[in-house]
Amino acid sequence: MAVTNAEVAAMLNRVADLLEIRGENFFKLRAYREAVRQIDNLTTEVATLLQAGTLKDVPGIGPAIEKKIAEFVTTGQLEFLTDLEAQVPPALLDLTRVPGLGPRTAKEIYDGLGILTLDALEAAARDHRLQTLPGIKAKTEENILKGLAVLKRTESKTYFPEALLLADTLLVSLRALPGVLRAEVAGSVRRAQETVGDLDLLVAARQPERIAAELVHLPQVAEVLASGGTRSTIRVRSGFQVDLRAVVPESFGAAWQYFTGSQAHNVQLRGRAERMGRLKINEYGVYREDGSRIAGETEEEVYAAVGCTWIPPEIREGRGEIEAAAAGTLPALVQQSDLRGDLHTHSDWSDGRTDIKTMALAAQQHGYRYMALTDHTQSLLVAGGLTPERFRQRGAEIARVNRELVDFRILAGAEVDILADGRLDLPDDVLESLDLVVASVHTAFDQSSEAMTERVVRALRSPHVDVLGHPTCRRLDRREGTAVDLEAVIAEAAGSGTALEINSSPMRLDLNDTWARRALAAGVLLAVNNDAHYPAEFGYARYGVAIARRAGAGVANVLNTRSVDELLAHCRRRTARVAG
Repeated sequence: MAVTNAEVAAMLNRVADLLEIRGENFFKLRAYREAVRQIDNLTTEVATLLQAGTLKDVPGIGPAIEKKIAEFVTTGQLEFLTDLEAQVPPALLDLTRVPGLGPRTAKEIYDGLGILTLDALEAAARDHRLQTLPGIKAKTEENILKGLAVLKRTESKTYFPEALLLADTLLVSLRALPGVLRAEVAGSVRRAQETVGDLDLLVAARQPERIAAELVHLPQVAEVLASGGTRSTIRVRSGFQVDLRAVVPESFGAAWQYFTGSQAHNVQLRGRAERMGRLKINEYGVYREDGSRIAGETEEEVYAAVGCTWIPPEIREGRGEIEAAAAGTLPALVQQSDLRGDLHTHSDWSDGRTDIKTMALAAQQHGYRYMALTDHTQSLLVAGGLTPERFRQRGAEIARVNRELVDFRILAGAEVDILADGRLDLPDDVLESLDLVVASVHTAFDQSSEAMTERVVRALRSPHVDVLGHPTCRRLDRREGTAVDLEAVIAEAAGSGTALEINSSPMRLDLNDTWARRALAAGVLLAVNNDAHYPAEFGYARYGVAIARRAGAGVANVLNTRSVDELLAHCRRRTARVAG
């Protein structure tokens, strides 16, 4: 049987994981991870590209990795991987799934205690046996237990950005199939629910059975779970399940609405249809009692049939949106195209990967008109934080690059560290010289709720702080949020006029939609930022905007939908208000 793209990607990913456990250098690991990402996005079989001699043209596939792929595709195995597996117990990979437990620590735990399973790891942590190992103290042990709890809670779920990227690649493949008139994502991924159990795709075609059967032959498929009629179910390399349903075009709108959900929304919509005139709504259309069909080709038709305007999928959660749609009072939700600037970006002056001009041009290409360059500050040495003198030097480069740009402006900013006692990591005269300041916590995450809350609130009372960055400090791949009291933070932000960030990084998504909704209810502005460290990360905005939409945010609720002049005027007013 031919080797699939999913199998090639799994092979490369396993190589990268084993190299990481061995302590291989960062650049080699990144090369393998990037190759995996590129292969996951391919819509053509790797074997076909190899035969045509064009695999080397795929970004991220260098000669060494191309040679390994060729060996694997040709023989079904890779000698390099076999050698790695002989050197590193593959079960160690299971330990590295625990957030916060790095490959080297996992190796130390194995070498010292012979632990190779999550159950054994948890038992050793609870018995405090991990503390018998060099370098592992009580706090490390506690964090491992917290990481295990996070893993148990989320291991059957996938965060929606990952599922959305998978949907992108599958939709490209589906839309290229002869006979496909339309293909879209549905389900909880379309609603941008934070974690999702599977991916729902919907296709319109005149011969839906034939299209459903085609799904099992797509290059992303690792396993076929079911196939028949107008539905097919497969797994991709990551183990994520994908359900495809194919319908005739006349039913596409009804099916899209039905399979998008949520369940609460659909139950309420069907109840409204019944009360309005004994109408019936299902995945095929909207029907009268006599069986005559009155709507179904578009979602707009379906909602109009029950006296509602179209409802954005992100707010279809049964929280009063149907009543608002019937009354014509649904909010106009913010869209990605409404964002005029990014207020949280980094360059190679601190821990970004590229120079200022490259970042600015990338931001402009993503539709922005300005960006605030918010490099880290001096106490964060691990991120190359800047001293006051370095900020002055960077200011000269910003001015130079601004003179070279057309219809775009770089604002001089900083992501100032909030120190453990709430002081800011730059003197007031430097903060006053900046156009915009984001304040964030990057250290001492284990403070008590009282200490962390006092720390953050003190920072928000500074006249120089315009935005609180990633308010809970969570990292979905590494740690839970701090013990900060977000109700108190929201109250302080409302009083001081400080915006709270929705950090669009797929590993942060911070604030989440629940807390963003509470912030909006308190009158707090949001800032939807990318926290971009290299050009491609400006694409993260789609995730942050989805969270803002789930929270019910409109254009007026998001600080960086304003023009650069309006933004700066807002910052000046806030400074005067807090200082005065």
